[in-house]
Amino acid sequence: MNVYDQVVTWIPARSRVLDLGTGDGKFLARLVREKRVNGVGVEREPGLVASCIEKGLVVHQGDIMDGLDQYGVASFDYVLLLGTFQEIGTPLELLREAFRVGKRVIIAYTNFAHIGSRLQIMMLGRSPITRALPHKWYTSPNLHYFSIEDFEQFCERFDLKQIDVAYFNSTGRVRLFPNLLAEQAISMLESSGTFAIKPVP
Repeated sequence: MNVYDQVVTWIPARSRVLDLGTGDGKFLARLVREKRVNGVGVEREPGLVASCIEKGLVVHQGDIMDGLDQYGVASFDYVLLLGTFQEIGTPLELLREAFRVGKRVIIAYTNFAHIGSRLQIMMLGRSPITRALPHKWYTSPNLHYFSIEDFEQFCERFDLKQIDVAYFNSTGRVRLFPNLLAEQAISMLESSGTFAIKPVP
């Protein structure tokens, strides 16, 4: 099982799903096929949007934040941020908008505190390059590097409830010491209702 398999198990059939950063549409198409969701995507790259349209998907081209503007309150049951959350310059603003249009938000991210990253920083004194972080620092799309512990503190600070979580590395699901052993994490969040109005610290 991987991150995408886990999302499939979490989303009920016929849910309304907004996929932010749809890519080539393979995963959204899988949700439509396997769970019969009412799925909509937002993707910035024209070539990837064209690939989505070829698959019969409804995908809007544009920036993620711009894409959220066109939807009303609670338009979706689930908003997906699978691999895009760390690439956004204003993650708090993005989450506020995501919770405005969706009831639950599912976020997948890379755990910067994985033991492989720690060892490279300690032994080599350089930014790590791992299976989960394959880019050099100057070509990486990631703007934010954080750990599972950091994300948990973030959720606590902004009253975000983690309904479910799962952690993975190259061997599969990680159940013990995830902040040390997991390369990727996925979290299904609900807002307390105060998140959208809390000021940035």
